[in-house]
Amino acid sequence: MPLSFLAGAFAIAGAIGASIPLIIHLLNRERARRLIFSTVRFIQMSHQTNVQRHKLKRLLLLLMRILMLILLGLAFARPFFAQDITTTPELGGVRNAVIILDTSYSMQYEEIFDNAKKEAIKRLDSLDSADAVALILSADKVQKVLPIDSEHQHIRTAIENAELTNYTTDYLDAIQTADEILKSISVGQKQIYLVADLQKSGWENFLTADRLGPDVDIEFIDVSKEQPDNRAITTINVPPVILLEQKNTELVARVHNFSTERVENLPVSLFIDNKKVEMSQLDIEPNDSSDVVFNVKIDLQTESAHTGWIEIESDALEIDNRHYFTVQSMKSIKVHCVNGESNRNDIYDETFFLTRALKNTGTDGAPIDYTESTTFPSDNAIKQYDVLILANVSSISATEADRLKTYVNDGGGLIITVGDQVDSDVYQQQLGEAENPLLPCTLTQATGDAIGKETFQVIASVDYRHPIFMPFSNPNHGDFAKGRFYRFYQSAPVSDATVLASFDDGNPAIVEKIYGNGRVLCYTSSIDREWNDLPIHGVYLPFLHETIKYLALKQAGQIPDYRVGDGIEYSGSQESAGKEVAVFDPDRKESRFKLNEQGNLFYENSENPGIYSIHKSDEKPQYFAVNVDTVESDLTPRNPEELTSMLIGNTETDRTPTELTDKVIKKYEEDVERNQSLSTYLLLAVFALAITEMFLANRI
Repeated sequence: MPLSFLAGAFAIAGAIGASIPLIIHLLNRERARRLIFSTVRFIQMSHQTNVQRHKLKRLLLLLMRILMLILLGLAFARPFFAQDITTTPELGGVRNAVIILDTSYSMQYEEIFDNAKKEAIKRLDSLDSADAVALILSADKVQKVLPIDSEHQHIRTAIENAELTNYTTDYLDAIQTADEILKSISVGQKQIYLVADLQKSGWENFLTADRLGPDVDIEFIDVSKEQPDNRAITTINVPPVILLEQKNTELVARVHNFSTERVENLPVSLFIDNKKVEMSQLDIEPNDSSDVVFNVKIDLQTESAHTGWIEIESDALEIDNRHYFTVQSMKSIKVHCVNGESNRNDIYDETFFLTRALKNTGTDGAPIDYTESTTFPSDNAIKQYDVLILANVSSISATEADRLKTYVNDGGGLIITVGDQVDSDVYQQQLGEAENPLLPCTLTQATGDAIGKETFQVIASVDYRHPIFMPFSNPNHGDFAKGRFYRFYQSAPVSDATVLASFDDGNPAIVEKIYGNGRVLCYTSSIDREWNDLPIHGVYLPFLHETIKYLALKQAGQIPDYRVGDGIEYSGSQESAGKEVAVFDPDRKESRFKLNEQGNLFYENSENPGIYSIHKSDEKPQYFAVNVDTVESDLTPRNPEELTSMLIGNTETDRTPTELTDKVIKKYEEDVERNQSLSTYLLLAVFALAITEMFLANRI
């Protein structure tokens, strides 16, 4: 390897400077003088040896001074030895490495995380002290990065102190972060070390665009166990609200066997309010699931929230052996209807069919406490109702409109049905003309003939994914197309509303809008038989019940639990804006927060699975269940060779050398010179020569 210089001018200057001591020596050399003595025999004998020694010392001093100047020039010239960069660009400079350590919850299996930390430290120790290294502690939603210029000791300390998380795996995001770090480096070997269990779930979102840069290599350090044995509770099905007193509630849990051996008599236990209430046993085939059904009886003497979990027998990965849930007990749903067309003759009364559908629910229906009036309820009275129905109410005052908006915003459910008494202009003025209108749609004009009934429309389109219509999605579970609608209001949904059902001419039949913490449904025809004959069909009663349940039980359309890392939404009222609430995590650690201007809170610190509770003065606490994402429970790994081919390719055409621009070459030479540090050794030699020169000069 040839010797090169970063600053060759200093080497030339050093060579020129080396001649200065020689010139000074020649100019100051003593010339011999001739003296006549009678005899010089005794002088020669006494001084011959001293003169020769003196000459030798002066010659050594001269050579040392010349050498010091030469070495000083070479040191400032920054010399280095390197191969030709055009043939071996990857050999130049320091190595640049990024160590990725998987901290997802699958690494809790047995002792593999301790093994992973040992492997990470082993890769760190294999690097030279001058090599650059970065560290990424990776899991989904959490990523800690120590930059590329970190000290090796800092990296070691971070690895030794690394802790596991309860999140899933996200290898691709960590690898892309490492690739971005290495892109900023112009030249030198670029290496990624991924220390993980390489489970399949971490690679499902791979795209071709995720491949590494052409000059980046990756090494997979697989710390997974052969044939891991794990079982997990993957899902549960429990109603968020229980309505009937002393009624058995069916709770279904699905347990998956992520192993190659059959599981027999696996104990599965149900806990409610911290008490074990029932236990069952399961047999599960390899890599298969099985369901366990619990018939739970919850005492509903008082309306309250209940918490619980389902638990299976411990195994090597315990975090997915428990699944938490919450359930709300409720004696009845309080529904109040404002009748806009009351009539002594029941058959012509606007709420004749509605009253009979909601008052007599039988033993299988939801218990509904139904009341009715012809006037709007007062401010205090409206707060006690879960659902309010406006049935063909002619007009609404500004005060009543404000009362409705506050009621829905605070979490109430509102149903608006139209008819021949409705003044659409007043509705639009009071409920529709605002930046955030309460009315889900703009009522334009009533169309159709409700008297002659010669033409009609039918409900042709229904969103069966919606909780109201989901029970009707299977065949023979109710056909909405049987109802004939002779008259209805043509309407257009507002921007943030959703059409749940529409007629065959495309006009909306039912429109929904979320308003604050509540919901509003607008039914664009009458609720009685005056404009349609739906009340005489079998689908009418269950449709009303599902609608009432959906509006009253706000959780009915939501997943009853959160995943670790999800934000927990607490919905209060505007009256509680700015007030303080206390949040307790599963370890009963308390945090305090102030509600925002809408009286809501978004809690983001759900790092652990379990039950979280939010407490506010003079109110019952609200409970939220947080569980791990069991996609991480499948511990099956991917093949490292397959992953290498996927990320960097397996042919020569997949790998291209770094483009050798002047900037790259200069950076290469600087890295080599810095790594070899020849200048430092030369300066040390100059210092040693200077000390020696001073010692000899004082002895002459």
